Amino acid sequence: MTANTSPTTNRSSSPRRYRIIMYGFLAVGFVGYIAGLRVDAPLAALGIYWVGFLGFLGIWKGSSVTLYDERHEALEARATKRTFGVVGAVLILVGPALPAVMDAGYEIPTLALGALYGYAAMFGVYSVAYVAVRLRS
Repeated sequence: MTANTSPTTNRSSSPRRYRIIMYGFLAVGFVGYIAGLRVDAPLAALGIYWVGFLGFLGIWKGSSVTLYDERHEALEARATKRTFGVVGAVLILVGPALPAVMDAGYEIPTLALGALYGYAAMFGVYSVAYVAVRLRS
């Protein structure tokens, strides 16, 4: 009789390993970018950022390993729904109040206005993407 042999690699760890490397590239890109800006080397910072991003993209799109399964997709769907709920509530509550606050003499910080415009733009892009996907399916 022959003994059962176990494989030398763990199949479940391979996608995990690829994801760790993929997000490691992204983390190195972000940290390198910030460090490069701190030492006044914006060109080097941008180069490190792009190398990290391209490494992330290369593993994500170039790998033959399935990195995510239906569990990850369900988790992303739930997180997306909650995110849109919170952002939508902020936009619905704060957006209409801005003219009244400004009319009362208060100055709204540029950062807050930019964030609200960004929220509104995100919902606009989502709406266009939703309609496009809906029409194609």
